[in-house]
Order: sequence, then C-alpha cells, then structure tokens
Amino acid sequence: MRIDPGVKQRYENSDEDARLWQPGVGTLVRLRTWDILERMLPPQGRVLDVGGGPGAHAAWLARRGYRVEMLDPIERHLELARARSAEQPDAPFEVRRGVAAELNVEDGAVDAIVMLGPLYHLVDRAERIAALEEARRALRPGGVLAGEMITRHGWLLDATLKERLDQPEMWETIEHSIATGLSQPDADNLAPGAFWAYFHRPSELAEELAEAGFEQISLHGVEGFGWLLGDLERRLEQPEGMLRALRACESEPSLLGASAHAIGLAHKPR
Repeated sequence: MRIDPGVKQRYENSDEDARLWQPGVGTLVRLRTWDILERMLPPQGRVLDVGGGPGAHAAWLARRGYRVEMLDPIERHLELARARSAEQPDAPFEVRRGVAAELNVEDGAVDAIVMLGPLYHLVDRAERIAALEEARRALRPGGVLAGEMITRHGWLLDATLKERLDQPEMWETIEHSIATGLSQPDADNLAPGAFWAYFHRPSELAEELAEAGFEQISLHGVEGFGWLLGDLERRLEQPEGMLRALRACESEPSLLGASAHAIGLAHKPR
C-alpha cells in the first residue's frame, strides 16, 4: 500500500481533527459538506468514506443511518476514528487501513463513495483517474461518488485572507500553484506539516470524472463565497441563512473558483 511521503508527513505533523471544528471557516466547511452529502447521497445503504481522516464525516454518516466503512492510510487517523466510532455505540462504523487505489470490496458492492481528500493528494492525473476507476468498479449501477477538490486559486485566496501577500516567499508558492496546480515548488524537501496537494480547475475535475466512466456529473462549491467574509464566525451563530445562500449558488460556474473546495457529484452508469 503506497502512501505519498508528502501526504504522510503532513498528517503526522498536523491536527486534522481540529480543522473541521474551528469557529468560522472550519464550521462552514463541516456544515456545508454535510449539507451537500445529505442532499446528494442515496437515502440509505452502504457507504465508503475513503481517506476519511479522523472520522468526523464517517461518524455523521453513521448517525444518518448509513452502513459506513471508513478507510485511511494514516495510523493516527485510524486510532482517532475508532475512538469516535466507540463514542456512538448506537451508530458505529467500520474503520480499516486503505487507500483510494485499493478499496478491497467486491464489484458493485457499495451504494455511495465519499472521497474528501484523495483526489487532491493524488497529484498525478493518472493516479487520480485510477482511483476514480476503482471507485466506479466498487459502486453499484447508479451509485454515487462525491469527490472533493481544492480549487486552483485557493492558495491565493487563503493567503489574502491571512494577510500574507507581503511575504515574497509566499508569492513563489502562489505563482507556482497557479501555473502548475501543485501546492509546493519542491516536493522532495517539504517542511514538516507542509501541504502537498494538487489544485484543480473546476473543469478538470469534471473531465476526470467523465474519463473514469461516470455520468450525471455536477460540481458544488463547499465554502462558496462564505469563507471570504470577515465576520463569518458571527454569521454562523445562526447559520441557516448563510447555508441557504451558499446552496442557492453552489453550482454557479462563475463562482466555483471562489470556493476553496468543491465537490464533484457523479453517478456510475446503470
């Protein structure tokens, strides 16, 4: 089971579990991800959460009544996910080591697959296509894939929000990511915790899903324009209005690139 050293280093040196629970953007990402999945996944069935990290989404899916199997290659994540499953004995989920390229399930065995990480950590296009083809193999006819990307200009927008545009070294990274899609100029010398990923243009993800044999493809911005608001934490004290606004424009092509993440929804042909 091959794991990219840059990805392994990242998650051994960062707290992925805290990301979705941080006030503001973390809360927005979590609520919007769940909002999209709740509307787009089949109402019941067997779900694979591939690259599920510490298990936040797997736990939520299990509480919604799905039969969930979470796969991740990082031992620290597996331990946290198992603990999270044990904390909800009425809605447990299975946790096992695995990667997107090797799901280790029978052909047509699952109703939905959630990939909220693998598609941007597989920086080579051929590896992404292989992972998508593996997902198609595992899905039943008509089954749904939800695969997430980071958008091409996400690094620029994030640096702007964090007021880091006066740092020359930041511009080297930004310009490299826009030109190549890669998050770092030098993959062989990543600092501990550095982010090693591929940043998609929205049209690329749609093309990759089609090449892998999926149909009924749609793209949905996760944060949308919401993460760019300076008073986001205050607005999310009562999130219904914000979530409704983002839902109303989540698939607008002219706004997809303003979202840090977007989810591609696609179906296996019947």
